[in-house]
Amino acid sequence: MQVVLTAGNGRLVFPGVTRGPVDQEPVRSPMFMRKMRDSAKYVMLVLAVAFVGWLVFEGINDMRGGNIGGEVNPVVGEVAGTPIRYSAWSGYLENRLSMARNAQRGLTEEEIRVVTDQAWEGLVSLVLLQSELDRLGIVVTDTEIRQAFLNQPPPEMYTHPAFQTDGQFDIEKYRRFFTDPSTDENQLLQIEQYYRTILPRAKLEALVQGSIYVSREEAWRFFRDTNERAVARFVRVDPATAVADSSVSVLEAEVRAYYNANRDDFEVPATARANMVSIPLRAAPEDTLAARMRAAELRQRIADGEDFVEVAMAESADSITAANGGDMGRRALSVIDPTLASAAEELSIGAVSDPVETAFGLHILRVDERWSDSIHMRQIYVPIEISRETEDRVFQLMDDLEDIALRTDLVTAADSLGIPIRTDVTLSDNADFIPGAGALGVAPDWAFDPLTEIGELSQFFESPSGFHVFELLGRQPAGIAALEDVAPNIRRILLAEKTKAAAAELASGVTEAVASGTTLDEAAGRFGWTVTEAEPFRRGDFVPGLGQGTQAIGAAFGLPIGGISDVVDAGDAVAIIEVVDRTEATREAFEAVEDALMQQLVAERTQEYVQKWLLALRESAAVEDHREILRQNLEEATGF
Repeated sequence: MQVVLTAGNGRLVFPGVTRGPVDQEPVRSPMFMRKMRDSAKYVMLVLAVAFVGWLVFEGINDMRGGNIGGEVNPVVGEVAGTPIRYSAWSGYLENRLSMARNAQRGLTEEEIRVVTDQAWEGLVSLVLLQSELDRLGIVVTDTEIRQAFLNQPPPEMYTHPAFQTDGQFDIEKYRRFFTDPSTDENQLLQIEQYYRTILPRAKLEALVQGSIYVSREEAWRFFRDTNERAVARFVRVDPATAVADSSVSVLEAEVRAYYNANRDDFEVPATARANMVSIPLRAAPEDTLAARMRAAELRQRIADGEDFVEVAMAESADSITAANGGDMGRRALSVIDPTLASAAEELSIGAVSDPVETAFGLHILRVDERWSDSIHMRQIYVPIEISRETEDRVFQLMDDLEDIALRTDLVTAADSLGIPIRTDVTLSDNADFIPGAGALGVAPDWAFDPLTEIGELSQFFESPSGFHVFELLGRQPAGIAALEDVAPNIRRILLAEKTKAAAAELASGVTEAVASGTTLDEAAGRFGWTVTEAEPFRRGDFVPGLGQGTQAIGAAFGLPIGGISDVVDAGDAVAIIEVVDRTEATREAFEAVEDALMQQLVAERTQEYVQKWLLALRESAAVEDHREILRQNLEEATGF
């Protein structure tokens, strides 16, 4: 039978691609198909980000109306005149949240906020993109979808273990997975929509590429900059050690003048002051013991004769490696957790380790191959998870804290329960990071909400480090920081500039001595400085002692071989450069790769142009966001 995918615009048929009857035994090993089925969730997660884009594209034409449960489908926003209705937004957001939950096994309030913000921006961009695609008449045919489906796997699939044969991507395994009778038709439909999302942009890039021009001289300069290398000796003069602190000073008038000339640099956001209590959520000793017992049980099963691969596929908590029998592939020892690398090095080929404990959990290892600098091994992963009993104790403590704080205040509640409290914490508008809590943007959102009153207690906000509750003490509007608040920083900036200028003046003594016939080494020695030779470097490289993209780097490529520079800027220091040697790029070498290089530069410039074009669309588009108004109206209407 032919493979038929039912899409929104009809049925997409794959001629020549057959799927056997459901009751027919596929001609392949049971182990292979088990790996395929176990990989399905991961495969769909990879494709889901693009799939939710299709949901928007398909729904844009339906945004003008509709009902939700008999009520009018409200407009939650508008993008360049195109309304976004509740059904489109809620469906898009729910898909993004669902993907995030699948990837992270649950979301904190902060993670939900981040995903929601990203989803809204993504939706706005997709609406703008679809509008431009419609304007340009860019469409994708079913034939193009068929060809892409079978011959252009998503990039992430090339490295997935389920589609590997001898360490190489096997497109036949990829095709068999999606044509096997046990594969869900809905999954096939979702992958079709993945291509319906990415192919229009690919066509857009192809359209733009026709207008992109890269000159031969531009290609030559790129080739030269990435292939030429210089060898240089240099004297580096560090202002911090070469210039005495007492020899440089900054006047108050200079600080004031700098402040007045750069007032825009001292804009500060709105801030709020709050008390904060953090309650960590971490595994208790008994939780760790339970994980150790579980790992020991799995290790004993292998010792009793069960196959390591089968146990890994059935029991390992690492779903990616478990789908391939715990296979971690070949990895350099330098990138493996040191504890695991040490345990693996002690194992003989084919031997199975006792459970190895790391910060991530417990690992049972088997070494399949070993090289001098790398290893190929498998693992069974057992995480150390927080038990329900531990969670209950933490939640009870949170309830007790909230109960006392609502009757008194947060300081009293924390003191009565013996919980540490941070007083007078500063929250900044549009800044997610909070000292002691990490990224927790939901807290500033709460603190700057006009409905939040001074003295109010927040709900508990969850982050990876635990739960955090705040008590609002006050707010300060945005503005220009007062001179007395920023004066110390200005003084440091001016002091650094003056110290660097003084170091350059000292270093000029070396160049004067060189000009009179002294060698660089002799001239530097008079000042107690040494000459250092750098490893060969290119224009764009970071060079220890010379920085990256500095005057010193430019001098190494601008001076003739044997030439010595004047005093040049080297980032946080000054330097004098002597060019020892340089490997020049040749026109002959350039001509050998010219065509491929031109294609590469055109493709890069095309992507850059399209990205800038989309950003410009976003910046110029009139975007109205009514979500908060609708939320407040709903709260007033329902009392929740």
